[in-house]
Amino acid sequence: MKFKDDEHKHFFETLVTYASSRNDPYRKALFYTLGLTEQTRDHIHALYDFKNNCIDLDGLQKPWQTGTSMRVTRLAFNLYNGFAGSEGIDDSERYTPYNLFDTGLMLYMFEAIILRYPSYADLEEL
Repeated sequence: MKFKDDEHKHFFETLVTYASSRNDPYRKALFYTLGLTEQTRDHIHALYDFKNNCIDLDGLQKPWQTGTSMRVTRLAFNLYNGFAGSEGIDDSERYTPYNLFDTGLMLYMFEAIILRYPSYADLEEL
């Protein structure tokens, strides 16, 4: 698994352990993706409700979100439960590859997709 930096790796390992998600590809992909930016790491409790074990869609509307952190959050939420925007929360067009991958984090975003879909990880067989 490729990590952007030590902070990303530490964030991922800590949250996967804390949320007991070692065998949960949905949460592994979520935490891996949300660990890509300082903003999403610093505001994890605005994006994920650990008490109820679910994402918090209100995190998409927070003023600390940047263009890159929004792309990261959108991909993370989509990998977690398929969320792709809804009326009043976020435009569905922002969840297309054209909009999501327009960042220098694309390599790591692909890694998150592999975490979510581990049965397709061996791309050489395709």
